[in-house]
Amino acid sequence: MDEHNLPHSIQQWLAFIQDQGKAASTIAAYGRDLHHFCTWFQQTSGEPFDPAAVIRRDVADYRAWQQVRGVAPATINRRLAALSGFFKWAVAQGLATQDPTALVKSVRQARRKPRALDPVQLRRLLRAVHRSGNSRDIALIELLVGTGLRVSEAVALRRSDVQIGPKSGTVRVRRGKQGVHRVVPLTPEVRRALRVYLEAFPGNDEAPLWVGQRGSLRDRGAVFRIVKKYARAAGIGEISPHTLRHTFATRYLTEHPGDLRTLAAILGHASLDTVMVYTELTTEEIARRMEQAEAASPLGN
Repeated sequence: MDEHNLPHSIQQWLAFIQDQGKAASTIAAYGRDLHHFCTWFQQTSGEPFDPAAVIRRDVADYRAWQQVRGVAPATINRRLAALSGFFKWAVAQGLATQDPTALVKSVRQARRKPRALDPVQLRRLLRAVHRSGNSRDIALIELLVGTGLRVSEAVALRRSDVQIGPKSGTVRVRRGKQGVHRVVPLTPEVRRALRVYLEAFPGNDEAPLWVGQRGSLRDRGAVFRIVKKYARAAGIGEISPHTLRHTFATRYLTEHPGDLRTLAAILGHASLDTVMVYTELTTEEIARRMEQAEAASPLGN
């Protein structure tokens, strides 16, 4: 089938989504994906493409056919999404009686493992920031490393959100994803850094926690620049505030294996599925340490 000679029904749908304001590049991509399916359908069924003739088994077989050939999951899922959009429209237009994509699941994609600093890299980063003598930057990075807060949560903090006692302390996260409010305990190192900073920069309780040369520091981009500055000084490569969040999660599971529920609560995740990715990363770290221990053992030589 010629890509420029698509079935009339598909041409109608592409015109429809163009009227809906879809970008030209998106429309072209949908056209290529639907052309791919139409060609496969006609070659495997021996029938001309007709929206009413496509059944769920056809879509499931199309997905499996691509998987066997090693097509990337993201590509398969994109093609399935194009089919889903087309058939929803076709049903609404009376061109098909059912949506054959409705019960066909997308291909599971391997979740990219987040980068976390190893203990040596983390020590170098903290040494770099402590050597600067800047109490704000010390407190900010100690907080990110010691609590796993999102950068958006950290910059939104007010002074009243930080409570520090003689032997304990907490930070109240007012605005997380989905409006979630939570209280996160502070480690001794974080409490110490925050106490020094708050004494150096006094202010009223409702003032933003972080101050800069031009007033309050509430710009996420500024925090990215601060983290990158000290990463360069430490010689640990390119990192972001999110790297520090991943580092916290990895360290927590190394010290508390399997405690996903507490980790999810600290990080502000509603589902345990979101923190499962850290178990894979921690398992790699454990395997590396086991190999190092074996190499150091007299029995391993």
